[in-house]
Amino acid sequence: MLSRQSVERATGLSNFTVEKYMSDDGKLLQSCYIYAKPRTGNAYRLKIRIDDPSQLPLSRLEGSRASRNGVDLPTDAGPGFTFILMESGEKYGTDGWAWAQDGSRMLSVSLSNTPSNRDAQKDVIEFIRQLRPIVLDED
Repeated sequence: MLSRQSVERATGLSNFTVEKYMSDDGKLLQSCYIYAKPRTGNAYRLKIRIDDPSQLPLSRLEGSRASRNGVDLPTDAGPGFTFILMESGEKYGTDGWAWAQDGSRMLSVSLSNTPSNRDAQKDVIEFIRQLRPIVLDED
């Protein structure tokens, strides 16, 4: 779905491990985590999650944007927003939420501990652009 090169650039990792979690029937990807290799603890660098069906109704998704100080995705990336992930007052990552036009499916992309020379928000938006046609706009 995403190229190795784009994952390397966004995460700053050239050596990483991927953990995928599939639906109970093994046909659909539910989530994917990218960790530094060797893995130490639960500190992912990239997390992709697909909720099908979405666990949040459209009204809650829109409300979440405001409560998280979210920034709307560019029009060509479809409905959704990005926001900064904070812990103890410190920024540690960027998250992006996108959803199908009808709100039936949701995609979230999170980057954490990214290289200082990268714009994590732009990387999250680009990953959403690449994944949306595959996981949200399909019928």
